[in-house]
Amino acid sequence: MLVKSQGAVPQTAPFPLSFLEFVSLIALLMALTALSIDVMLPALPQIGHALGVDDENDRQLVISVYFIGFAAGQLLFGPLSDHYGRRLPLLAGLALYIVGTIIALSSGSFAGLLAARAFQGFGASAPRVIALAIVRDRFGGREMARVMSFVMLVFIVVPILAPGVGEIILQFSGWRIIFYLLLFVAASSMIWASTCVA
Repeated sequence: MLVKSQGAVPQTAPFPLSFLEFVSLIALLMALTALSIDVMLPALPQIGHALGVDDENDRQLVISVYFIGFAAGQLLFGPLSDHYGRRLPLLAGLALYIVGTIIALSSGSFAGLLAARAFQGFGASAPRVIALAIVRDRFGGREMARVMSFVMLVFIVVPILAPGVGEIILQFSGWRIIFYLLLFVAASSMIWASTCVA
């Protein structure tokens, strides 16, 4: 479990997960962003049709505003995790992501959906940044490279598989179900991280 020292830099203590579980959690936290972007790609035409957006370029804002929120969040959550420890900023970011996802689910306008996506991106920056910090806290040298190689394997595979997952969902249901998937992944990540990260 990560414990906070008297200074700003966290120290490490025995972590309550096996190596495989640790790598899986870190990979899940980092993959949330890739999933949030790529699973949406097949749904852009359906979203545009449902919310009255005919211009294909405007539909792409669903992705662009996510990146804007994501970039802005990194400027905040990195320093916060160094100062307050990893747990609180990580859980706060995941909570913001969940709120953004719920707003997206209930949005009846394209502007509302864009605002929700920016909120999602802002929250998703926390697990992306803090997951890397947790790895650096726990490991160094070859061990850190070993952990990151497994994590990056998952991070690379998710963007390949995510559009297919989105397309399968669209074959059987509507685009809002994709946000239920993201909500489930984020809630699962938050529950798992809350039991392990301090």
